[in-house]
Amino acid sequence: MNSPAPELMGKNVKSLPSVRAMVIFLLFLGFALLLMFPLFWMVSSSFKDKSEIFLNPPVWVPTLWHWENYTELFTDRNYGRVLYNSFFASGIYTFGALFFCSLAGFAFAKYNFKGKAVLFLIVLGSTMVPAESGMIPLFVIYRELGLIDNIWGIILPGLANAFGIFFMRQYCSSIHDELLEAARVDGCTEFRIFFTIALPNIRPAMASLGIIFFVNQWNNFLWPMVILRSAENMTIAVAIRGLQEGIRTPYHLIMSASVVSIVPLILIVFLFQKQLISGLMDGSLKG
Repeated sequence: MNSPAPELMGKNVKSLPSVRAMVIFLLFLGFALLLMFPLFWMVSSSFKDKSEIFLNPPVWVPTLWHWENYTELFTDRNYGRVLYNSFFASGIYTFGALFFCSLAGFAFAKYNFKGKAVLFLIVLGSTMVPAESGMIPLFVIYRELGLIDNIWGIILPGLANAFGIFFMRQYCSSIHDELLEAARVDGCTEFRIFFTIALPNIRPAMASLGIIFFVNQWNNFLWPMVILRSAENMTIAVAIRGLQEGIRTPYHLIMSASVVSIVPLILIVFLFQKQLISGLMDGSLKG
């Protein structure tokens, strides 16, 4: 019987994973499972009866699957309206913030005007100011404008935030000035240059920044908690907080509502993870 050639045996040996690689893989796998455990517990508890959640020893899988936990959210707790408010606020905020941040970033990257450096330092300096410090004057202003207990009251703040402006400025700086000058020679207006030349070049950045904006607005809790009053205007984060009722808190419903709140975010991240990663990686190298 012919034995395999020595060169083939060498290739097979080299292709086998080393012990070190296997150990590293197992360590990362264990760490990933450890991080996934709270998610597993939340999903499992969302199908349990309230009394099963705190049993000792713990019940890892529900003995009886209570699908009515989810139906109660949408029938008795009006979570259909809550999800609509969250999607509306997050979607409008995302598109508006992308528009204003991209305009400002393009202006800081490609235009020279008096006080540009000072103004940009002020924009960057605003990131060091806690958002909580401006809530009282902002509340007074919004009360005078009649935006208390109004869904637009949580959309308008932060439409032109400093992080978005800085991120888009770094990305817009990679656009070649020759393209802009050629468009001006052809008679294009500045807005047309922005929409026809700048936007196609910064599309990856807008995709990744849009995901960040949507997730942040979806999870926004403190400011909506301050200005929203009625159940018809509540977003998902405030509605989950509203389920707490002292010693009678329905923890099974809180778990179900938490699962409902993270499903859209998981879908968005999985569907657009390539755009998110490429936009962040490219943006870190610009400027």
